[in-house]
Amino acid sequence: MLAGARTWTANPADWVIVGTPQSSEAYGFMMRKNDPEFKKLVDDAMTQVMTSGEIKAMYDKWFTKPVPPKHINFDFPMNETMQKLYASPNDKAFE
Repeated sequence: MLAGARTWTANPADWVIVGTPQSSEAYGFMMRKNDPEFKKLVDDAMTQVMTSGEIKAMYDKWFTKPVPPKHINFDFPMNETMQKLYASPNDKAFE
């Protein structure tokens, strides 16, 4: 959210995001209850995308390069926390 807000200012380079993030989530999905086959399908697909490195290219496309149609660059590189979350995906809730 902050990276997006910074992008819309007249001089984004004048603004720096600092401090400790309130939370860290790789991704979250809502699914219907009691459908373990579908959950496994989603878990397996997301694990493959994250551990193969494909997620890095997707992240870069949307957060570090100009995004159509206005070609806005959020200039929000992936931090070390996100890299660790992607390297070891799980379905545990964050505390």
